[in-house]
Amino acid sequence: MKKLFTYFIVCVLSLSLVGCSSSKNNDDILRFFDAFHYTLDAKSANVTGSLDMKNNKNTSKIKVNASLIQEDKIQLALKLGLESNENTANDFIEFYIKDGKTYLKNRGTTSQSVASKIGIEDGKRLSSIDPFLSYSDEELENFFTASSRNGNTYTFTIDPDKLSQLVDDLGSVSVSEANVEATISKKHITHLKLYAKGTMSVSSKKTNTFEFTLNVQIKDYNQVKEVTYPDNLESY
Repeated sequence: MKKLFTYFIVCVLSLSLVGCSSSKNNDDILRFFDAFHYTLDAKSANVTGSLDMKNNKNTSKIKVNASLIQEDKIQLALKLGLESNENTANDFIEFYIKDGKTYLKNRGTTSQSVASKIGIEDGKRLSSIDPFLSYSDEELENFFTASSRNGNTYTFTIDPDKLSQLVDDLGSVSVSEANVEATISKKHITHLKLYAKGTMSVSSKKTNTFEFTLNVQIKDYNQVKEVTYPDNLESY
């Protein structure tokens, strides 16, 4: 969960115009990872977007709305709405971080825990759990197999084997195709689109196919002054 967290959140520079190409530009790759880390290190931001998923024959869409402040302790309000098989649940999941604790509301059921269980320590920002922190420049460059650029929008083809290893140490996830597109402005990511498909082993005898597109916009960078919490948060 620690590795996957940064992809929800929650879990995306140069201004000259360059035409698209199928070659790999290592400078662009390193610029993307710098922007990714810089974005996770933001003092505050609002995030909106969606996660479209296909699992075998089932399709669903999750709408994402989040507000984040992390100048001292992390303050986070994340709301996920679900659309699946013509069913809609606008308050499918609500997740909050406040004063070192996490609070979860899932279809009416509430619970709370401590933020350290998902890798968030007191006084640390989301950048502290950036999954690429330990990567060398060469390892970052090899994470992508191709790149292109159009203005400040960057597109990268992800090495599927390396992504599989990143999200799942146990080998139950096998990614067959993946790419990411990011718009970078003033050193941070304002738009991120991640696509991946593959298979996931759910038991020794059963494997499911999956396909998803995560599309998020990051705005109000360093301008959010307050995170709104439910009045009854402490009773979760």
